[in-house]
Amino acid sequence: MLTKRRLVLLLAPFCLFMALFFFSAILKSLWTSLGYYPLIGLHHLSLDYYTIALHDTAFLRTFIRTFNLAFTSTFLACLIGLGLAFLFSQQHNRLSRLLFKLSQLPVMLPHIFVVLALLQLLSQTGLIPRLLWRLGLLAQPTQFPLVVNDPNQIGILLTYLWKEVPFVIVTLTLVLRQIDLRYQKVALNLGASRRQAFWHILLPLVQPALFNAFIIIFSFTFGSYEVPYLLGNQQAELLPVYIYNLYVQHDLTQIPLLMSLNLLLSLFTVLFAGLLLKVSRWLPGGRTGGSR
Repeated sequence: MLTKRRLVLLLAPFCLFMALFFFSAILKSLWTSLGYYPLIGLHHLSLDYYTIALHDTAFLRTFIRTFNLAFTSTFLACLIGLGLAFLFSQQHNRLSRLLFKLSQLPVMLPHIFVVLALLQLLSQTGLIPRLLWRLGLLAQPTQFPLVVNDPNQIGILLTYLWKEVPFVIVTLTLVLRQIDLRYQKVALNLGASRRQAFWHILLPLVQPALFNAFIIIFSFTFGSYEVPYLLGNQQAELLPVYIYNLYVQHDLTQIPLLMSLNLLLSLFTVLFAGLLLKVSRWLPGGRTGGSR
């Protein structure tokens, strides 16, 4: 049986390698973003590229569009997941157990699988539009509403919800099942309604886990590349795709600007996550695990 000290020693080489690999990449990106890029003759450090990025209207529009989509999809995923998790935790019949197990399946599937499923099912040449056309409900398959590669990013939103709602359900259901339900029973016996018991008892107890799920989902969706690239619209591209498109132009003079854009994206994600953790601690349940 492995002792704690031996386990640490066995994991140390891997952890050390990953730490050096990660921090060396961060430091190189930081130096490059500050204008130190000897390959093209840049040797002086400055904040010029950050200034250019923050004054670029195209970047700012793309940033706001990406934030709005990431926040909306994360908020909807947490809202829907919270409701379903509460339902599954309260019901203990065979149907609820079956539905809970089925809800875990999308968690195990990669996002690319959901993307391909949407392309095959909901694109205007997909299975559902052609089926509706065969049934006479559509004059042409192209009359089906555009939900893939559309300017409103509906396909991207559906993909995120399909994947992230089950993640919230699994996370919160496990937390709700560990909560002592005597708190809720006492509140009901004292005259509280089920809505009041949920709002003042259960929600504060589950609030830290809900905020943690929100941070994880937002961090992923805000920086996700493959889903916006495959399902997004070129006229309404998101920030990771915007940065990648600049990179593939193979203009070495743009590399410091690209590194500044990447670091701004990462820095904002970290700061926003820290803000959410602060808000979580300030809300009921954030300090003591219960309602204040």
